Amino acid sequence: MATYYQKRKGPDGLQKMFLYLIVLDWVILIFVTTEVNNTTFRHGVLSSIMLTSFNIILMNLCFRRARRAGDSYMLYPVITGALYSFALMSYFFFFL
Repeated sequence: MATYYQKRKGPDGLQKMFLYLIVLDWVILIFVTTEVNNTTFRHGVLSSIMLTSFNIILMNLCFRRARRAGDSYMLYPVITGALYSFALMSYFFFFL
């Protein structure tokens, strides 16, 4: 019984979805950065909690995906986004 394996010619669907999540993270970070001065404290806290939880989930997915597939280039924008999210949250709580 012969089995036939097809070679993939590009990234799989999960990889594409993960890259879109990274882009979405940066779009959300840019939007929150531009609107942080106009938000109330309640909305700022809510957006900070949601952004932090999104980045934590994305970092966990990134470390699993990068370890499994050897795609360590995805770590840099995710870690940078998480650090930027932390800096933005610190700015909101301490300076506004």
